[in-house]
Amino acid sequence: MATNLTQVIDNRGPNSPTVVTLGPGFRSHVIDNWYLLGAVEVPVTNPQPFDYQVLGGIMKVY
Repeated sequence: MATNLTQVIDNRGPNSPTVVTLGPGFRSHVIDNWYLLGAVEVPVTNPQPFDYQVLGGIMKVY
């Protein structure tokens, strides 16, 4: 589970909401130092800028 907080700090406009999202996901070891990452990010504050986002990535540990 990952938690993200997004907040505009330079007051770009009248609607600068603070958004908190939760992202249950996974991290799986592929081979050597390579990992596969995935999550579904869901906003938990209102107004909600989106319903959900699917995130994915490949990570190499050095």
